[in-house]
Amino acid sequence: MKERLDIIALETPQNTEKYYAPPMDNEEPFLITEYGKTFLGTPCYQLRINSKLACLQYVICGSGVIICDDAIYTVNTGDTFLLLEGTNQIYYSNPDNQFERIWINFKGELGEKIVDIYKLRKCVLFRNLNTLDLLTEMQEICKKHTNPVDYKNETARLFLKIAQFLSENKTESKNITSPIEQVRLYIDTHIMENLKLPEISHKFYFSEEHIIRTFKQNYGITPHQYILQSKIRIAMIMLQTSDNSIETISELLNFSDPHHFSSQFKKYTGFRPSNYRKNFRK
Repeated sequence: MKERLDIIALETPQNTEKYYAPPMDNEEPFLITEYGKTFLGTPCYQLRINSKLACLQYVICGSGVIICDDAIYTVNTGDTFLLLEGTNQIYYSNPDNQFERIWINFKGELGEKIVDIYKLRKCVLFRNLNTLDLLTEMQEICKKHTNPVDYKNETARLFLKIAQFLSENKTESKNITSPIEQVRLYIDTHIMENLKLPEISHKFYFSEEHIIRTFKQNYGITPHQYILQSKIRIAMIMLQTSDNSIETISELLNFSDPHHFSSQFKKYTGFRPSNYRKNFRK
């Protein structure tokens, strides 16, 4: 089996506003590495294994799924979510109701300490918590200060204010723990691999028939269909956002060969991959 990719970041560039920190020699003790907005209707699939950065995001509208380590959350308009450095992070938008988000990515020991002091380490989702003004203010500060020292100092001060606000408004976020939802979690976190139902069945000590029946009762499709649809959705974004060849995308998604990938892509979208890319870029 091929090694799994540690980082996938797929969004349509023209629908994403992204800025970076000014050049600096030292990232400590706190650094907003990048920040921006992802606009309405932007396909999104992000995967970071043992992430080297943390992110704080506010969902202006739309919905999707967040996976952080061993928990899954659904996220909707008006929610804020926090994913910390060192965690396994996956989040993706609902294809029928795609995210519009404002976000910051950050790293550094000071951010870690602040998160711990305000007991936010186990807080992932903040339901109906509006952080739009705070994140907008943070981004304005980032744009204002091009001097590295001022950039880090001013953003650290505001991050402390944001952490206080999150701490004052945190609630228990229900994560998904039922056995079949754990099966879905496993599929989502290994979606780039060559997933096979017998292996999933063996891992969770369920019969294949039980997994198929229960998965379909909960999600309306079989695990095999869910895996294929998830892979095709990622392929669609790859075709939109990268110049990878059809063969490379097929290999990354662990299809048996490009012909099989192409036929499955057409089955689910009505287009051959090359035609889909050509039509999108027109």
